[in-house]
Amino acid sequence: MPPRFETARFHVDSGPDSLFTRVRHILSEPAQLRAHGAHVTERLRERGAPLQTLTRFEPGSWELVSAEVRTDTGKWVKSTWRVRADERYWWVVIGLGNALVTVIDVDPYRRGMGEGIITGGALYARVGAVNAELMRGK
Repeated sequence: MPPRFETARFHVDSGPDSLFTRVRHILSEPAQLRAHGAHVTERLRERGAPLQTLTRFEPGSWELVSAEVRTDTGKWVKSTWRVRADERYWWVVIGLGNALVTVIDVDPYRRGMGEGIITGGALYARVGAVNAELMRGK
């Protein structure tokens, strides 16, 4: 089944800053992440993920890595956070409504600056403007 909308990924180190300010604003409080659905439960099981730790989101101690937005609206739909649990590093992807999208066991030095990261251009500028406006209205 194809996605309902296209997304684009941005990295915290390359911005736009307003997007990451917005993500941190939305996910500013500790939360219990919802791990529902076949994909995420399968990933948790097959990767031996520490469910209790990875579903207890702590924004103060988790590191924001990247954010994805809808290309049609420029609004945030999911973000990836790095956390250490059970002597391993994990990327935890959080979607709207505190939904756990997936977990990935990663090398501690992996930064997430792959070729799919948007670092400039018209979409970058639009995402920056949309999220700056959203933060003005909070």
